[in-house]
Amino acid sequence: MNLQSAPPNWHAAVNFPVALVWIVGIPVAACCLIQIPLWWVILIAPIWALLTGRITDRWLPGLTGPVIDRVFHMVGGERKPYGPLKPESDYVVEVSDSCVRTTRPDGTVEEIMWDEISRFDIETNSLGPFAPDVFWILHGDGRGCIIPQGATGDGKLLERLQQLPNFNSEKFMEAMASTSEATFEIWRKNNNTEQGVGGQPATPPRVGD
Repeated sequence: MNLQSAPPNWHAAVNFPVALVWIVGIPVAACCLIQIPLWWVILIAPIWALLTGRITDRWLPGLTGPVIDRVFHMVGGERKPYGPLKPESDYVVEVSDSCVRTTRPDGTVEEIMWDEISRFDIETNSLGPFAPDVFWILHGDGRGCIIPQGATGDGKLLERLQQLPNFNSEKFMEAMASTSEATFEIWRKNNNTEQGVGGQPATPPRVGD
C-alpha cells in the first residue's frame, strides 16, 4: 500500500502562486507606494500573512486560506475560528474498539481491524504548507488506511495508537518535524508486541481507556 491511491493534490499548484502574490506581492507594492526600502518586506510579509487570515478566508476561500491554516498547524497552533485544514479535514476517521475506518472526500471507505494492523508508518513530503505533507499509514494484510494529518477525528486515532505496545514516541516526534520526503516506522507488530505485561496476550486499546 502506498500514497498512489490517495486523491491527487491538484489544488497545490493553485495555492502556491496565489499565496505568494497575496503574502509577498502586497507588501512589496506597499513599500514602493510609501517609498521605504524593499528589505522591509522581510518584516512586513510574515506579519501581513498572520494578521490578514480572515481576509484571505473571506475573499479567496479554498486558496490562500488553507495555506495559512496549514502554517499554523505545522507550528503547533490552530487558527480559530477560520476553520480546519483543507482538504485534510474532509477525510473522516472513525475509531471503535474493533477497527479504524476512513472515509475520503470522494466517498471511498478504507477500513482495517485493530488486530490486522501490522505496521504504522508516517510518510512526509516537502509540499507543506501549500498541500498535505504528512500521512499516517496503517498497514494490514492486503488492506489498510492512508490518513492525512489534520483529518477529522485524527486526534482520537492518535490517542489509541499511542496505547499500542512499544509505540515509538521519539520517532513520531521526528516524523512530525520532517519537511522532506521520508518514511518513519512508528510501530510494528512482532512477537514482543503481541504479548502484554506478564506474558498475557495484548488486547487492542479500547475507547475511553
